Amino acid sequence: MAEFVEFDFPLPDDERIHHIWNQISTLRHEVYADELKQYEANTTGRLDDPGRHFIACMEGDSIAGYISLNPPNSKPFRLTKYFSEEVLAQTVYPSCENGMEACFEVRGLTVSPQHRGKNLAFRLMRYALEFVHNRGGTDIVAMGHQQVVDLYRNNGMHVFSEVESLHGETTYHPMHMNVEATFREFAAKISRDKADESSDDACYHGGQSWDTSGFDFEVRDNLVVADVLDSPFPPCPEVLEILHEQLERCCHESPPTQCDELIETIAEVRSVSSHHVVVSSGSSSLMFSLLPQLLDENSRVLLLSPMYGEYSHILEHVIGCHMTYFVLQDAEGFKIAHEDLVVQAKEHDAVILVNPNSPTGVHCERMESIVKSIAASCDSSSACKMIWVDETYINYLPEAKSLEPLTASVPELIVCKSMSKCYALSGLRVAYAVSQQMLTLRKYIPPWSVSLPGQLAAVLALRNEAYYEEQYQIIHRQRQAFHQDLDLLGFRVFPSVANYLLTYLPEDSGHNSASFVEACKEAGVFVRDAQNMGVSLPNTAVRFAIRSAEENQRVLETVRAVLGR
Repeated sequence: MAEFVEFDFPLPDDERIHHIWNQISTLRHEVYADELKQYEANTTGRLDDPGRHFIACMEGDSIAGYISLNPPNSKPFRLTKYFSEEVLAQTVYPSCENGMEACFEVRGLTVSPQHRGKNLAFRLMRYALEFVHNRGGTDIVAMGHQQVVDLYRNNGMHVFSEVESLHGETTYHPMHMNVEATFREFAAKISRDKADESSDDACYHGGQSWDTSGFDFEVRDNLVVADVLDSPFPPCPEVLEILHEQLERCCHESPPTQCDELIETIAEVRSVSSHHVVVSSGSSSLMFSLLPQLLDENSRVLLLSPMYGEYSHILEHVIGCHMTYFVLQDAEGFKIAHEDLVVQAKEHDAVILVNPNSPTGVHCERMESIVKSIAASCDSSSACKMIWVDETYINYLPEAKSLEPLTASVPELIVCKSMSKCYALSGLRVAYAVSQQMLTLRKYIPPWSVSLPGQLAAVLALRNEAYYEEQYQIIHRQRQAFHQDLDLLGFRVFPSVANYLLTYLPEDSGHNSASFVEACKEAGVFVRDAQNMGVSLPNTAVRFAIRSAEENQRVLETVRAVLGR
């Protein structure tokens, strides 16, 4: 559990504070000397932070990140060292509510590499906002390095990007934040962050419509649920027929203990060995059952960002791994830079990938080559002993090549597939994983892991691919039309191959993602706030699930009303 520790410099006579201070100095050298090359590396491996007030985030005895501040009029701000008075008089100073009399400076906002992408920067900034507000401050200024200006913007800073200063190998921009305005703009995000901080570390998902409807299905009939990626089409007719015929039996009879027929069907349809297949009640169940057996607190794991958040949740809160994020950039269409990924992956014990990725909707055609390049059994120089590839959405691409057959020759590879999204079985909770490692991992899957209706439905769905392929074609047409409509409304829409679209709100929308989602919710339309789904996503990121033609039209009507178009 994270703990936030506040202290001032000069340091008090407290052994723990001195221990935290030493970690801050080491982290600062690691980031600003070794990583950013802003300062020359030194033999001590330390760079002391010259700030006055400090808020450190501690994970047990180790530092995850910290923020430092300078109070008004204590000494010249760092900003004045790198930008002239003339430049500041044209940018930062006019933005401050009371000049510099009630202005604090963020001296440093630093997150350790293994804790990036976890919303920690926003939480530290939130603590800093509260710190400044409680001391009568009205404004915050800072200088931010160019590589992470989007991070600062996402956390409430206005970046004067037209002005820059080079320090070492790093380019900086002046920045400003009004405290009260930021509290108002980020009210929903701050409220949710506080709730997340005080919760039991459950992973945040969509599906907020259940809070509105409960089990009143008449209410649900009047909602559009586009914040989760459930199929907008029904299961194949054969599934509905068997469940209707055997409804009573499905309720009161125990299912086959080890799901043998379902496993044999998967093996036959997917051309893999049944000994390499395990099934469970959804992909999350497989993740919670298997990943703690494959990894421990010493494991170094590389995963994409943005990507399905349950993975980082398990790695951080359940196992406690050392995580590194391979950040996908919107300027590159969130495509994987495969050569860079291979280099980094070979330095890690494990890699987790989702292909096609969610929330980006991007499919990587070179995944087989990537896997072969990073597996330790294929390259003795690689440290990578586990490669987990989630292919939940791959059926949307009939020409795509699944990695399931590759598991027979690459022992590190585990392919996980939920049957929720492509087979319209979300409510029945069925998923499977394929790997040579299942010979030893099967014992960690509990008996009766899939219900009787789930087993019956999954077997019949797997044997009716033609029906589902027809539905995927409808989804593709609906998605393309929806993409065009959002384009016309001014959204930045990223291409997708599955049943969802990642977008950025129009620049003149007057909303951030949190306020936009809330406004849609008031009209009975639920869409996903995507800003916390990856370290590189701005606070205008929204993901839309593709629904039926009628539902998509209602979503668009609601969006137009919210935007005043």
